[in-house]
Amino acid sequence: MKEVQGLEIIRTSNSEIWLDEEGILRLKPIKGGDIDLDEAKACFEAYKKLGCDKKKVLQLIDASEGAAISHEGREYASIHGRHYFIASAVIGTSLAVRLIVNFFNSFYKQPVPVKLFSNEEDALKWLRKFRK
Repeated sequence: MKEVQGLEIIRTSNSEIWLDEEGILRLKPIKGGDIDLDEAKACFEAYKKLGCDKKKVLQLIDASEGAAISHEGREYASIHGRHYFIASAVIGTSLAVRLIVNFFNSFYKQPVPVKLFSNEEDALKWLRKFRK
């Protein structure tokens, strides 16, 4: 783990994960780093370390530099995400990211709302609506 601007950041092989000042879980895939099954499992281990398995959180995924997730990674995230997240916002403008989010919403029928945004401001505004 490393610390940036007072925040503890967990780095997996392909992602950086942290809780921001508002308690929103941030996931930033490292440019060119795909999320396969092993990476998905590593991310969820990081979420546990941050306590997200005990208290569900809002999630912001910054895929603005692109990201890919394997079929196995999607399956794992769809099974386990409901136990960690209240809602998930994804930032991305590439066709690949749009297709992944649309596929995830259409195919997996998640109880956790997932929505795609082109910028962080709109994503955070939407996420904050889910605060209890």
